[in-house]
Amino acid sequence: MNSETKTCQNCKSEFTIEPDDFSFYEKIKVQPPTWCPECRYIRRLLDRNEYNFCKRKCDATGKSIISIYRSDAPFPVYNQEYWKSDAWDPTQYGRDFDFSRPFFEQYEELRRAVPHLAMVNSNSVNSEYTNQAQNNKDCYMLVTSDRCEKCMYGSWCEKSFLCSDCYMTEKSEFCYECINVAKCSGCAWCYDCSDCIGVYLSSNCRGCSNCFGCVGLRNKQYHWFNENLGKEEYEKRLQTSHLNRGFLQEAREKFSRLRLSIPVKFYHGMQTQSSSGDYIENTQRARSAFNCRDNKDTAYMQDAWQQNEDCRDCTEIIVGQLSYETQGVDSPHRTIVARSCFNTITDSCYCDMCFGTSNCFGCFGLKKGSYCILNKQYSKEEYVELKKKIIEHMEKTGEWGQYFPPEVSPFTYNESMAQDYFPLSKAEALAKGYSWRDREKQEYQVTIPASKLSETIAETNDSILNETIGCISQESPGEKENRPLCVGAFRIVPLELEIYRKLQIPLPQKCFPCRRTDRFTLRNPRRLWKRGCQCRGKADDSQLTTDDKGASRYANTTAHFHGGEPCPNEFETSYAPDRPEIVYCESCYNSEIA
Repeated sequence: MNSETKTCQNCKSEFTIEPDDFSFYEKIKVQPPTWCPECRYIRRLLDRNEYNFCKRKCDATGKSIISIYRSDAPFPVYNQEYWKSDAWDPTQYGRDFDFSRPFFEQYEELRRAVPHLAMVNSNSVNSEYTNQAQNNKDCYMLVTSDRCEKCMYGSWCEKSFLCSDCYMTEKSEFCYECINVAKCSGCAWCYDCSDCIGVYLSSNCRGCSNCFGCVGLRNKQYHWFNENLGKEEYEKRLQTSHLNRGFLQEAREKFSRLRLSIPVKFYHGMQTQSSSGDYIENTQRARSAFNCRDNKDTAYMQDAWQQNEDCRDCTEIIVGQLSYETQGVDSPHRTIVARSCFNTITDSCYCDMCFGTSNCFGCFGLKKGSYCILNKQYSKEEYVELKKKIIEHMEKTGEWGQYFPPEVSPFTYNESMAQDYFPLSKAEALAKGYSWRDREKQEYQVTIPASKLSETIAETNDSILNETIGCISQESPGEKENRPLCVGAFRIVPLELEIYRKLQIPLPQKCFPCRRTDRFTLRNPRRLWKRGCQCRGKADDSQLTTDDKGASRYANTTAHFHGGEPCPNEFETSYAPDRPEIVYCESCYNSEIA
């Protein structure tokens, strides 16, 4: 079978269905998709709200709770303890299937009737403001994280202690504004680093300590913008700077220039075989995979970890096999279209918020169960026969194999994770047919604007804990327009102040949503472009050039496999062709940096 080019029915752009995709669709007996991979991904993200929390009443107990659903949601919402208890039975909402009506219409009626789980933060202590998280202690505004203590304002953190504003930290402590770091301690503004101690404003460093503004170093210490200063001079410079705002702004600009002068590998990751994507590890034949580990024979996967095999279009899963179009599902096995399901879900289709189910179809909120359709219990024989008829009906209506329609998502575009990975303005979102919700005017009085905050942490006393700080994004009309998620003001919590003092860094001037937005822009987009390696050949002066901003370009330090000729390797990369980085293939990169 050959690849075929199709036109996306949503965005009208062309996309390709590969031969192995056709084989997969045939295996699970669904028609090939009519939407392109990116539109399918956005459609799943529209169902995911990780960190926009609301205070509302539990519809069962009447108590005030924290939830990802607004008080005007068109369905009941229960707190976790009550929802998971035996006080109510989801099968009492069961109903017959009506073959005169579309499936999605009937399913939406069921979903609006069954109580929803307010949020998920299981086995956590003093961590009320956490979501899609478990086994955490004393954490605040932390999402998609596990086994952390005293962490805040972050996502995808694991086994970490006292970290703030981090994305993808693993076994790290005392870190601030770090992205994709592992086994790091006392680090701030570090990206793609591991086994580092006391490192600031650095990227792609491993085994380093006491370094500032460095790029691509291995097992170094007392380096300042990649220059070896020695202990005495390094400590003198660091102390003299006081890490004040003016110094840090100049340092960021210098650091950015240094990063652009050193080659980057075309993808972040290691141990990949015949795979494409970014932030991938230990993958075999994984195509268009982003933030994935241990994937084999998969395509169009995002945030998929641990033993995922023979899957397509799965987002936020842990262990999966032969599954398609799932989002936020722990362990889907032979499952077609599911969202927000926990524990293992097996041989099921079109299920939502189900725990430990198998052989279920079109169910919502089941807590253990088998052979149910629209929450109604059947015998195995009855289930098999009715399921077959419903699939035939959905094939006629064009619903079979399609994910849940975006228009029935309980979240607006700017409340969902779609805004994080594919940001839009309000006008752009509405033009595309998505919903949008303007933030309600908050009843607070700003007591200090961000521009008036102290220049250093040493000048900040405990009284800052009583202040309401105006986000600096609101002080500029242009910036304000470009910050649709800005909440306008924020406060400093004691745990937060503790880490600023430990790292000797000044207070942030932006609110948490603005800081989160900035953090997401630092990672490459979840898109791929075809490009060629930019390595020009042998190490000599002909490599030295200057870009249009006057920055020096890179000169190879060693001979490469292609000799004096330009590297012939091509690849798919998340670095767009118009980006300024010097992008190398893995072989050339390893010769220079690794």
